[in-house]
Amino acid sequence: MFGPKYDEGSDNIEYDLAEIERIVFRAEKIVIMPKYESWLQREAFIRTAYSSTMVENATIPEQEMEDIAKLAPVAIIPENRPDVANYAEALEFIDFIDYSETVVSEAVIRQIHWQLMKGIKDTSLKPGQYRTEPNWIEVGGVKVYDPPFHVEVPMLMREFHEWLVADEKINPIIKAGIAHAHLIAIHPFMDGNGRAARLLAILLLRKYGYGFRKLLSLDGYYQRNRDAYIGALQRSFGPKFTSGYDLTPWLEFFTRSVLIQAGWLEQNLTDWRMFIDKAHSDFKPFGLSDRQIDGLMYAFRVGHITRKDYMEITKISPLTATRDLADLVKRNFLTPKGAGRNRIYISKQLKTTEVGEGQQQQLL
Repeated sequence: MFGPKYDEGSDNIEYDLAEIERIVFRAEKIVIMPKYESWLQREAFIRTAYSSTMVENATIPEQEMEDIAKLAPVAIIPENRPDVANYAEALEFIDFIDYSETVVSEAVIRQIHWQLMKGIKDTSLKPGQYRTEPNWIEVGGVKVYDPPFHVEVPMLMREFHEWLVADEKINPIIKAGIAHAHLIAIHPFMDGNGRAARLLAILLLRKYGYGFRKLLSLDGYYQRNRDAYIGALQRSFGPKFTSGYDLTPWLEFFTRSVLIQAGWLEQNLTDWRMFIDKAHSDFKPFGLSDRQIDGLMYAFRVGHITRKDYMEITKISPLTATRDLADLVKRNFLTPKGAGRNRIYISKQLKTTEVGEGQQQQLL
């Protein structure tokens, strides 16, 4: 059976794990109404789908991701990004898994890969099927890693499966980090191995109680620190697959990435909670309804709001949405621009900016 090798006494890893536990304890106590938490979850979802794809495809403009993510909860992935859309569908598959019942098996890994690669025109990719020919990893057009020969893949994946389902006394964060790296080390598919590995890590973190309310985007950290991410894997693997490779460099990077993103999440949850509370306290005296306040909060984050956006956020009829928005215009909270279906409502500067700059920036 697969037996991962790493320095279990690493001071860096032990420090990071202890700090993560403290942040988890504090972050879980930050109470946010479910409808607002769903806004943040949608933003994290979009960022994760884009960021993980951008690790592989550096040609996607970062501004595109920012523009789409800030539209949460009504954000839609453009049709010209099938790779991002596929990742989003694979992430949805993970979102709806029953973590208490699901065994993280080869079948689950292959299903994740099928979701990632389905519909891609290149017939050599074979979604959900192990590779039947040699493969390697290139960086900048230079081969940097030779994975195991393709005939070894089924056996290595079977051993990996046995390790995944074994009831070992191992920290769940370490288990997720090992699984992330080892799937890339085996490189069982012709393409999409990195994305599948990142999704596998998300699945394991959520299964074992480190889901961070589906608000943590580790992929965002990898995308922003792409060279360090690849470098940590290279230092662990070396130039060629060996059964005894040292996972310590990678796990030190992985645990630090969880710590940094968890700390960022805690701060942004705090800022968001303050923003919500102040928005409601500031606007309630004007006689605005909760849904009108929600619309103003969205318009402030994005810069504008449409009637369709307002209907999606508040779950009301077109007629009621028109009345609400007209009332906000009359009260001088929004300024209309355009006509008909192209009309948008521009946000005015809100008093809630007194809360601080954190909630005005991207939240995840």
